Amino acid sequence: MTIAACYVSPEGVVLGADSTSTYGNANGPHYFNHAQKLFELGERGTLGMVTWGLGGLGFTSYRRLIALVADELAAKPPKSVSAVADLWIDRFWDAYISSPSHGPLITTAQALSVRPSFNPAGPQAPNARTKDEEEEFAVLRQGLFVGFCLGGYVLPDRTPTAFTIAFDPLAGKPKATQIISGYQFWGAPNMIQRLIFGCDDELRQAILSSGKWGGTTAELEAILAQQELAHPIVPIRDALDFIHACIASTIKALKFSTFSQICGGPIEIAVITADRPFRWVRHKEWDSAIMEGVS
Repeated sequence: MTIAACYVSPEGVVLGADSTSTYGNANGPHYFNHAQKLFELGERGTLGMVTWGLGGLGFTSYRRLIALVADELAAKPPKSVSAVADLWIDRFWDAYISSPSHGPLITTAQALSVRPSFNPAGPQAPNARTKDEEEEFAVLRQGLFVGFCLGGYVLPDRTPTAFTIAFDPLAGKPKATQIISGYQFWGAPNMIQRLIFGCDDELRQAILSSGKWGGTTAELEAILAQQELAHPIVPIRDALDFIHACIASTIKALKFSTFSQICGGPIEIAVITADRPFRWVRHKEWDSAIMEGVS
């Protein structure tokens, strides 16, 4: 799991992420704290990308796929950030559905999705998923999802721009969605939602479906909005501080909770300002895993 973030302002784009990756095995999840989730496209480029969800395609890494797209961009410069997003969608989608390790799982998830769901309380619909298939379907649908946020600018236009791209095994080839301004978080945004809005999505839904809430959804949203810790678009250095604070808060909140620590490791942050190319603000060294726990 991941906490990934993007902040778009008139000055530039800030991208950030933690470094924990989760591996499933027979004994439960196992965590490594030095994964790479934030990438520069090419060298001395003006674009960066952060990812969350599925961490790789078996023996095909995101690092390699991003490097191959960067090679294409170097050979044929793009006309816009949107064009780069479209190129990434094309290249990643092909790798995603044809992956020897994940392609068959995507096919299985799609086949299960068209069948009626398992009903634990009563008679089953014809051709309904079994209890085991229902559990398998839930695992596949969540485990095969992967998202990307691409941000920066493409000359001669220096307008800071960012797009989100979500690859859902059941939704088909995606389209990019532009982030107009402000911030977004993905992966494990619960802590950020609680901190800023006083309520995360799951808690909001629990209140609405509890039978105890007598108002409308809009009325609950209005009450929560009064408590929102909102801020205007801030200077780029303060945006860096905001992204770092939110990622660090998520890591610490999970550490001091009863939940699995699905976020952690070194925090990485990069910035692409309108007057400069991609720059690392915080970037783990190659010996970060070696030095873990060394005083």
